[in-house]
Amino acid sequence: MESSTKILVVDDDKAARKSIRSILEQEGYLVLEAEDGASGLQQVKTENPDLVLLDIVMPRVDGIKVCKSIKSNPDYKKIPILMTTSMGSKEDIIRGLKSGADDYIVKPYDKSELLARIKTFLRAGNLLKQLEREKRDLMAILDISNAITSTLDSRDVLYSIVKKISEIIDVNRCSIVKIDADGHRGFVLASNENPDIFNIPIDIEKYPEIMKVLETKKIVVVNDIDKDPLVASVRKLLSKTLFHSLLVLPVIMKQNVIGTILLRTARTRPFEEREIQFCQIIANAAANALINASLFESMELANIHLEKLATTDGLTGIFNHRYFYRRLDEEFNRAERYSIPLSAIMMDVDSFKGINDTLGHRIGDRILKELAVVLKSKIRKSDIVARYGGDEFIILLPQTDRQGAEMEAHRVVRSIMDYQFESLPDSKIKVSYGISTYPNEQILKADDLVTIADRSLYTYKAKNKNPVPK
Repeated sequence: MESSTKILVVDDDKAARKSIRSILEQEGYLVLEAEDGASGLQQVKTENPDLVLLDIVMPRVDGIKVCKSIKSNPDYKKIPILMTTSMGSKEDIIRGLKSGADDYIVKPYDKSELLARIKTFLRAGNLLKQLEREKRDLMAILDISNAITSTLDSRDVLYSIVKKISEIIDVNRCSIVKIDADGHRGFVLASNENPDIFNIPIDIEKYPEIMKVLETKKIVVVNDIDKDPLVASVRKLLSKTLFHSLLVLPVIMKQNVIGTILLRTARTRPFEEREIQFCQIIANAAANALINASLFESMELANIHLEKLATTDGLTGIFNHRYFYRRLDEEFNRAERYSIPLSAIMMDVDSFKGINDTLGHRIGDRILKELAVVLKSKIRKSDIVARYGGDEFIILLPQTDRQGAEMEAHRVVRSIMDYQFESLPDSKIKVSYGISTYPNEQILKADDLVTIADRSLYTYKAKNKNPVPK
């Protein structure tokens, strides 16, 4: 019998407790004692014994009240209770059984009968616990299966898997690691500790337990990291953690290890076969979730790329006019709602057609690229710069009045004039600009802000002026 099997003896008779302790300890049981009903109830809550030997007749809180209290609590009602009585009265026995006791035995005890009764109830209790664990495991597997099939969000699925495993098995950390096709890099896709953990890169070579799984395609169990030679190379690092044992299960798809489920725990007892089997079932179910996670990641990257293509000017790399108008609508609505100023600067390169005609369109394109870099580096973080079309650029300045826009325009234009363009080593680029600011009686809608700035630009160009402060 394992010494971890705990039997609580509740009896106000010290000699009786001593006698029972002697009998039970010879059989390898761990014996707990309580001298009255109140302390017996307390020990049930703190120790959760495997069986209770409970005397009926005790002062203050008798065995009947203790039994009713235990059996009325859903956390402890399945603990077997063996009533003990020195009277053998049918009335007391019936009262004890009605209160929820599983059986009774009369003092003085016959040692053989006492041990036989205890073993019978412990065997039944262990069977019940096993059934409960199996039921819980099956429910967890069902929950995970439902999660996998009920949502397309792979992150939710993977997190539900590690969370459910950590609830069923006593582990400190449960993670799902995706393995790259080359087998040298891994990415933590989920961990029970934090639902926000996703796609964190790790160096697989620093995880010999994972490397072993990749090599053998089999489950790896390390029940003592201080002794197992597999983790010798990282033992010093692991010793700084609270972990005592590890369990790694391969996630296999088409005979290839595409990931692992990694469990780490501080407990000293080894992993049970039931726990390993449960995790293996989950690992098998997780394969599709991992594949979906990879597809989801690829789709996310593709969507990011498409979004960039949709909002970025192909030549200069800054925002295009489509994105500009989207932001213009947002900022104009905000300016109207909160009565705050909003300005725009429309700008183009002086004599750009002549540059294209003289030096060629390739040089013209290079100049526009360099100009975009200068503009992007000189505007404020809150401003939005975009290529409007051809050699025209536009800057949107939220919460900026006319005076502020003039200052910003002069500063940017001066920076362009001072910049030495690589494509024009012997000359400088000059630009013209126009400004519009809301509120203005001529600006009734967002597009009016652009129209007024454009008119202002061409007014300046018609007067052949380049408004740069001296």
